[in-house]
Amino acid sequence: MAKDIQVLIIEDDPYARDLMTLLLTRDWRTHVIGEIADQHDLRNFIDEFHPPVDVAIVDTEIPGEPDLPFILTEILSQLPKKPAILYTGTQPNGHILDRLVQIGFGGYVIKKELLYALGSAVAAVARGNCIVTPGVYAIASRYAISKEAYIYRGSRIEDLFTRRESELVRLALIFNLSIRDMADELVLSPEWVSEVVSGVYKKLGLREILSGEVPLEEYFSDPAVLERCQEITQRTQTTLADGRLRKAPWMSTLAFHILTRPRIERY
Repeated sequence: MAKDIQVLIIEDDPYARDLMTLLLTRDWRTHVIGEIADQHDLRNFIDEFHPPVDVAIVDTEIPGEPDLPFILTEILSQLPKKPAILYTGTQPNGHILDRLVQIGFGGYVIKKELLYALGSAVAAVARGNCIVTPGVYAIASRYAISKEAYIYRGSRIEDLFTRRESELVRLALIFNLSIRDMADELVLSPEWVSEVVSGVYKKLGLREILSGEVPLEEYFSDPAVLERCQEITQRTQTTLADGRLRKAPWMSTLAFHILTRPRIERY
């Protein structure tokens, strides 16, 4: 399926930038067309490539002048197609929110609250939704925006799995490494790694989903993800003679969406 949402990442922290790129590359909905560190790089990128941008992820904490996020926003608004903007930060900032309320925005999220649900957040703002994370919502209650926004909260992998399972979940399902690559990286047997991944599938409830016991609508509200996962369940059977789930490339896609789906609230 095509990666229809063209995403530009503007983030000065290379580690955060790489994680965002990995998450969005893993997600079939999104295509990262550029990674930008500052205002100068953004101007050069636009002047050289003139790319269509559907969503720009803009870090609100790039060192420099306090109004830098809004200077970046102004530069982005000069594109032929004005992108939706997802603003990010490590702490909610009332000054930033004051300005965002004035100019209008697609989303303002705190990274540690969104966690791995970046693809869902990008897809939401691309659809025209306004999203925030709980920390932002807490300071947004005095604004009318609080009545319009969806509150996105990512799930912590560590709350669902053991330490070793969490390590494998990140490698196998978030970053899409093969069983062989994980075994080599962690100096473990491929058979053992495969067994743990099968156990993760069971904990995620894939057996119940694939057998039709639990409707996918209980997991996914995004129509595109729901349709994609319905296609997967139609291709896949649930058991083998030894009771393990059948291995197939699309199984990890289904597991990825379950792991990275946010909890969504609206007040």
